[in-house]
Amino acid sequence: MRCNPSLWLLGLIPIAMLSWIAVQVEHEGIENDLARRTEDALHRTGLDWAVARFNGRDGVVTGKAIEDRGPQRALALVRNVWGVRTANNRSGLVERVDKFVWSAKAETNGRLTLSGDVPSEQARKSLIDTARAEFPKAAVADNMRLARGAIDRDDWLRGATFSLKNLAQLKTGVAELSALDLSMTGDAPTSDAYRRVRTALAKQRPAGVNLAREKITLPVASPFTWSAKKAGDNVSISGFAPSDEDRGITASRAKAKFAKASISDHTDIAGGAPEGWGKAVSVVLDQLALLKSGEAAFRDKELTFAGEAADEQAASAVRRTLKLDVPQNFKIIDRIRYPRPDLPAPGAGYVMGIVNDGSAVEVIGMVPSEATRVALVDTVKARFPGRAVTDKTQVVPGAPEGWQQCIVAGLASLPRLTRGKSMLTNRKLEVTGETDDYAAAQSVPNDVKGAAGQSCEATTNIKFTGQMKTDLTWNATRDASGLVTLEGEAPDDPTRTRLVEMARQIYAGSSISDRMKIVGASAEPWMSATRIGLEQLARLRRGDVSLAAKELTIKGAADSEQVAKDIRGVLSTDLPPGFKGTDAITVMTADEKAADSCQSLMRQTTAKGMINFERAKSDLTADSTQTLKDLVEIANECPAFSIQIEGHTDAEGTDERNQKLSDRRAQAVADFLARNGVDAKRLTTVGYGATRPLADNDTEVGRAKNRRIEFTVKAN
Repeated sequence: MRCNPSLWLLGLIPIAMLSWIAVQVEHEGIENDLARRTEDALHRTGLDWAVARFNGRDGVVTGKAIEDRGPQRALALVRNVWGVRTANNRSGLVERVDKFVWSAKAETNGRLTLSGDVPSEQARKSLIDTARAEFPKAAVADNMRLARGAIDRDDWLRGATFSLKNLAQLKTGVAELSALDLSMTGDAPTSDAYRRVRTALAKQRPAGVNLAREKITLPVASPFTWSAKKAGDNVSISGFAPSDEDRGITASRAKAKFAKASISDHTDIAGGAPEGWGKAVSVVLDQLALLKSGEAAFRDKELTFAGEAADEQAASAVRRTLKLDVPQNFKIIDRIRYPRPDLPAPGAGYVMGIVNDGSAVEVIGMVPSEATRVALVDTVKARFPGRAVTDKTQVVPGAPEGWQQCIVAGLASLPRLTRGKSMLTNRKLEVTGETDDYAAAQSVPNDVKGAAGQSCEATTNIKFTGQMKTDLTWNATRDASGLVTLEGEAPDDPTRTRLVEMARQIYAGSSISDRMKIVGASAEPWMSATRIGLEQLARLRRGDVSLAAKELTIKGAADSEQVAKDIRGVLSTDLPPGFKGTDAITVMTADEKAADSCQSLMRQTTAKGMINFERAKSDLTADSTQTLKDLVEIANECPAFSIQIEGHTDAEGTDERNQKLSDRRAQAVADFLARNGVDAKRLTTVGYGATRPLADNDTEVGRAKNRRIEFTVKAN
């Protein structure tokens, strides 16, 4: 039999493949065995960060160590494992930081994020375990990183663990450790949680951990309510106080004012108290103590004060104190009662009366028929919508001629009074009462007498209970665009109306912004002085006039020295007796006049056109393009002047957000002008946020006026 070499060769191939596979299997088994035993050795010695990888029996050490000697210790350990032939070091050290900064952030979406530096993997694992235990329903995100530095690891870990446990008691919040300085902010879900966290931060911190900053906010009560009720020898207090300190102050004041009463305090603490809450509550407790019985209840900025006083004088004294001493941002609903006779003594004649005590209305006395009684009560109800009207009349024939006109004359003015009464005795009508409206106090007497005419003899006694001012502060400003703004104090509403109408006549075609508030004062000679101020201001290009006490001051820019001289002449000769005039008027240069004209054109173009942005953004809308192109033409017709672009917002949102938004919107306009041919070097921008409103931010119309872009042109 002959030997065939090719067949032998074919037989050797599978033998070689099987041998190679056997070697590979054995090789992999050796590597796995070495890796497993090396990993065990590293773990036992606390070098978990290190990883050993093998090619056969030759190893490489990788990973990042916390300690400086860590890489050499890991390399030495790997080399000493039985079966390892050689081992090379490719490990390093984690980043070293001067100060460990670590934080935990709990969000409303159920997410907890751990960030910053940790001194070891054991610390990382411990914090993650604590987080999952304290926030069982939260998704825990681990953004922590290993770092080296001079920190006591045990103290640091106790501080971080303490932070997590207290953060878990808040709705949302952030805890931060900067080295061993702890800061915590957040919103407490309840007053108890608020107290627990603040107490822990103040008194229960781990040794070595310092409290750098704490800002834990109470849950907001909406509405923010508080009430005190006096009934016999019992006083009960309930609702909310802004803090435990305020709660204690209120309780102490109640004990002092109601010394013989049994006081029960059921108040808690919450956020959301209106400004002046502490002052208002103190005044209320003082006045409640003067009543036989009563109740005071706050609901945000509305105070309802009800109860029974000993007599009319006591009731008036309480009302006046509430009006004067409770902060002006509170609205007071007064329902104080006091005993009074329903009818005059028998034999007084034919008597008819309407009594308004501030909370309810009574119709008393005599009426000539049932039909007249029904009609009269219906008329009273129409005059006092929402008030309880009690009918205590009786039908008695013999009413004097013209009595209906007299009754209507008295009734017409009663709703204008805080409280009062109209009494008709035979043919004599007497209207008495009080009001904190100076205009009403002045006009009611004439109105009553005019309405009564010859039907009866009318007398009045109206007391003004508001604060009468003698030195008013008032100001009017006229800018280059023609906008006239009236601000400050006005004596009464009719005077305010006349002043606004006067401004419209003097500045025909200009916009008038009325920001005045009414105070009790005499209209003359104040009105004469302000009229002169407005007339002289109209002779200036721009400026302002102010009236403080009896000094009228005009500031601004005049076209010529003659205009300035004429204004000074009026101030020295035409003001009412006792008033003094001063000025700070400058005469404009030719360049200033040209810049002023350019500014007027730009502001008029802006007022007639539109510059709009996407809601809450700085992106210009398409309908703004034409106005902006018109502004480009005007700007290039005044090439010698610089242009400041001012951004303004309404008051919605935070001050910081509005400031940034106004900055971006002003810059967006500047960018458009520059892209379309205006030299960018001439343009500057500034954002004023909501700090310079033109109108009331409480209405949509007012907010729309406040969202605007304005231009100021200046000579270089």
